[in-house]
Amino acid sequence: MPTRPTTRVSVSRRIGADPTSTALLLAGPSAVDLWPGVERVARVDGSIVVEARVDRAGPSLQIAVSVRPPARTPTSFVTTFTWAGADLPATSGTLTLTYVPDAGGVPHTQARLVLQAEDLDDSALDLEGLTAMAERFLANLAGAAEARRAA
Repeated sequence: MPTRPTTRVSVSRRIGADPTSTALLLAGPSAVDLWPGVERVARVDGSIVVEARVDRAGPSLQIAVSVRPPARTPTSFVTTFTWAGADLPATSGTLTLTYVPDAGGVPHTQARLVLQAEDLDDSALDLEGLTAMAERFLANLAGAAEARRAA
Protein backbone atom coordinates (compact mmCIF):
# COMPACT_ATOMS: atom_id res chain seq x y z
CA MET A 1 0.00 0.00 0.00
CA PRO A 2 1.61 3.30 -1.06
CA THR A 3 2.06 6.01 1.54
CA ARG A 4 0.45 9.38 1.06
CA PRO A 5 2.75 12.38 0.62
CA THR A 6 2.88 14.53 3.74
CA THR A 7 3.50 18.27 3.78
CA ARG A 8 4.94 19.77 6.96
CA VAL A 9 4.53 23.44 7.89
CA SER A 10 6.22 24.97 10.93
CA VAL A 11 5.64 28.55 12.08
CA SER A 12 6.55 30.32 15.29
CA ARG A 13 5.89 33.59 17.05
CA ARG A 14 6.84 35.28 20.30
CA ILE A 15 3.82 36.25 22.39
CA GLY A 16 3.93 39.01 25.01
CA ALA A 17 2.16 36.94 27.69
CA ASP A 18 3.13 34.02 29.91
CA PRO A 19 2.58 30.44 28.65
CA THR A 20 0.08 29.53 31.38
CA SER A 21 -2.40 32.27 30.53
CA THR A 22 -1.83 31.65 26.82
CA ALA A 23 -2.54 27.92 27.30
CA LEU A 24 -5.77 28.75 29.15
CA LEU A 25 -7.06 30.34 25.94
CA LEU A 26 -6.66 26.93 24.28
CA ALA A 27 -8.34 24.91 27.03
CA GLY A 28 -11.91 25.38 25.84
CA PRO A 29 -13.89 25.20 22.65
CA SER A 30 -13.21 28.88 21.96
CA ALA A 31 -9.70 27.88 20.78
CA VAL A 32 -11.26 26.91 17.46
CA ASP A 33 -12.49 30.49 17.08
CA LEU A 34 -8.87 31.67 16.86
CA TRP A 35 -8.50 30.01 13.46
CA PRO A 36 -8.95 32.59 10.70
CA GLY A 37 -12.23 32.47 8.81
CA VAL A 38 -13.75 29.69 10.91
CA GLU A 39 -17.31 29.60 12.19
CA ARG A 40 -18.54 26.84 14.53
CA VAL A 41 -21.70 25.15 13.31
CA ALA A 42 -22.10 21.95 15.37
CA ARG A 43 -20.60 19.47 17.79
CA VAL A 44 -20.65 15.82 16.68
CA ASP A 45 -19.11 12.77 18.41
CA GLY A 46 -16.55 14.81 20.37
CA SER A 47 -15.49 16.87 17.35
CA ILE A 48 -16.39 20.44 16.52
CA VAL A 49 -17.76 21.00 13.04
CA VAL A 50 -16.82 24.33 11.52
CA GLU A 51 -17.34 26.10 8.24
CA ALA A 52 -14.37 27.79 6.65
CA ARG A 53 -13.42 29.24 3.33
CA VAL A 54 -9.88 28.06 2.58
CA ASP A 55 -9.85 29.58 -0.89
CA ARG A 56 -11.28 33.10 -1.11
CA ALA A 57 -12.89 32.31 -4.45
CA GLY A 58 -14.15 28.90 -3.37
CA PRO A 59 -17.16 27.78 -1.37
CA SER A 60 -17.25 27.36 2.40
CA LEU A 61 -16.25 23.85 3.47
CA GLN A 62 -17.39 21.88 6.49
CA ILE A 63 -14.48 20.63 8.57
CA ALA A 64 -14.48 18.27 11.56
CA VAL A 65 -11.96 19.43 14.16
CA SER A 66 -10.81 17.45 17.19
CA VAL A 67 -8.76 19.36 19.78
CA ARG A 68 -7.00 18.01 22.86
CA PRO A 69 -6.66 20.37 25.83
CA PRO A 70 -3.14 21.63 26.53
CA ALA A 71 -0.93 19.22 28.47
CA ARG A 72 1.77 20.49 30.82
CA THR A 73 5.30 19.21 30.27
CA PRO A 74 8.32 20.19 32.40
CA THR A 75 9.17 23.03 30.00
CA SER A 76 6.02 23.90 28.05
CA PHE A 77 2.35 23.38 27.28
CA VAL A 78 1.49 21.20 24.29
CA THR A 79 -1.83 20.80 22.54
CA THR A 80 -2.62 18.61 19.58
CA PHE A 81 -5.48 18.61 17.12
CA THR A 82 -6.66 17.10 13.86
CA TRP A 83 -8.99 18.22 11.12
CA ALA A 84 -10.53 16.65 8.06
CA GLY A 85 -13.17 17.55 5.52
CA ALA A 86 -14.21 17.05 1.93
CA ASP A 87 -11.61 18.51 -0.47
CA LEU A 88 -9.18 19.08 2.42
CA PRO A 89 -6.13 17.11 3.47
CA ALA A 90 -6.30 15.14 6.71
CA THR A 91 -4.18 17.37 8.93
CA SER A 92 -2.68 16.97 12.38
CA GLY A 93 -1.12 19.75 14.37
CA THR A 94 0.94 20.35 17.46
CA LEU A 95 1.14 23.70 19.22
CA THR A 96 3.92 24.12 21.78
CA LEU A 97 4.01 27.08 24.17
CA THR A 98 7.37 27.55 25.89
CA TYR A 99 8.36 30.06 28.57
CA VAL A 100 10.88 32.69 27.43
CA PRO A 101 12.33 35.15 29.96
CA ASP A 102 12.48 38.65 28.56
CA ALA A 103 14.76 41.51 29.44
CA GLY A 104 13.29 43.08 32.54
CA GLY A 105 11.91 39.78 33.83
CA VAL A 106 8.57 39.92 32.00
CA PRO A 107 7.62 36.40 30.89
CA HIS A 108 6.87 35.76 27.24
CA THR A 109 5.81 32.70 25.28
CA GLN A 110 7.48 31.18 22.27
CA ALA A 111 4.66 29.56 20.30
CA ARG A 112 5.53 26.95 17.68
CA LEU A 113 2.83 25.45 15.47
CA VAL A 114 3.60 22.40 13.34
CA LEU A 115 1.04 21.12 10.84
CA GLN A 116 1.27 17.88 8.88
CA ALA A 117 -1.13 17.55 5.96
CA GLU A 118 -1.63 14.44 3.84
CA ASP A 119 -2.15 14.76 0.07
CA LEU A 120 -2.06 18.55 0.06
CA ASP A 121 -1.64 18.52 -3.74
CA ASP A 122 -5.05 16.88 -4.17
CA SER A 123 -6.95 19.33 -1.96
CA ALA A 124 -8.60 22.74 -2.02
CA LEU A 125 -5.74 24.05 0.13
CA ASP A 126 -2.20 24.73 -1.04
CA LEU A 127 1.08 25.17 0.84
CA GLU A 128 0.89 28.96 0.73
CA GLY A 129 -2.68 28.92 2.09
CA LEU A 130 -1.84 26.43 4.84
CA THR A 131 1.18 28.48 5.92
CA ALA A 132 -0.80 31.74 5.89
CA MET A 133 -3.57 30.11 7.94
CA ALA A 134 -1.05 28.90 10.54
CA GLU A 135 0.57 32.34 10.78
CA ARG A 136 -2.81 34.06 11.17
CA PHE A 137 -3.79 31.59 13.90
CA LEU A 138 -0.65 32.46 15.88
CA ALA A 139 -1.30 36.17 15.32
CA ASN A 140 -4.87 35.74 16.65
CA LEU A 141 -3.60 33.74 19.64
CA ALA A 142 -0.97 36.41 20.37
CA GLY A 143 -3.56 39.18 20.14
CA ALA A 144 -5.93 37.41 22.51
CA ALA A 145 -3.19 36.50 25.03
CA GLU A 146 -1.65 39.97 25.01
CA ALA A 147 -5.04 41.66 25.38
CA ARG A 148 -5.85 39.39 28.30
CA ARG A 149 -2.50 40.17 29.95
CA ALA A 150 -3.10 43.91 29.61
CA ALA A 151 -6.59 43.67 31.15
